[in-house]
Amino acid sequence: MRKWFRKLTAVICAGALACTAFAFSVFADDDERCYYQDGAISESEALDCDSELSKASSKQGIDFAAAFLNDSTPDAEVKSLAQEYCNKFANGAVLVVNYNTRYAYIALTGKAKSNITDSETDKIFKKYVNPKIKNNKSLDAVKAFTKGVDRYMSTFYISGTVILIGVICFIVFFAIMYIAVSSKYKFHEKPNTGAYLEGGDLNYDVMMDTFVSEHTTRTAINTSSGSDSGGSHSGGGGSHF
Repeated sequence: MRKWFRKLTAVICAGALACTAFAFSVFADDDERCYYQDGAISESEALDCDSELSKASSKQGIDFAAAFLNDSTPDAEVKSLAQEYCNKFANGAVLVVNYNTRYAYIALTGKAKSNITDSETDKIFKKYVNPKIKNNKSLDAVKAFTKGVDRYMSTFYISGTVILIGVICFIVFFAIMYIAVSSKYKFHEKPNTGAYLEGGDLNYDVMMDTFVSEHTTRTAINTSSGSDSGGSHSGGGGSHF
């Protein structure tokens, strides 16, 4: 009896995962950018999220998408769903949130993957996304997600505080150097080379080197022709909230 119960449980779990994967694949082929399961978010929230994702995609040149689940899908499956969908985009950023298991994953491809490191993905969760999804604020989470990606897409991003500190340090350094140089040279007379020369005693000798022959040696440099092995095309990271 126990064996049959275990088999039945396994079949039900596998069916639930298959339904989730099927629903997500249908969403991936749609023009919509926001997918949701019944009970995860409302239809009006999904429409608002879809609009926000579309605006961010046009503005940043990245294909944004999000999915909101509310079932027992394992964390590894959430990660796979996000990566599978994100790999459809040349430059993509996909957020998948499971409110039931309190797990979320961000998948990145193309320039988003190249510019955003794993540690920066963690910061997107901690500073932007997690504070919103902890309170089930899906639309705010989507806005925070796109904002966080935009923040770390800038490779040379420097905060205003850092710029201000740099300007102050430069002014202080320049002032110190000016005072030091001025105090050192202001009492010295301008040097006069005439004091060291007598009229008519300055002679110039010119020396020339002429190449008689030239010999060139060439040495071949071996380069590796190997290539990196293949693997997953998407990057990103996950977080519990």
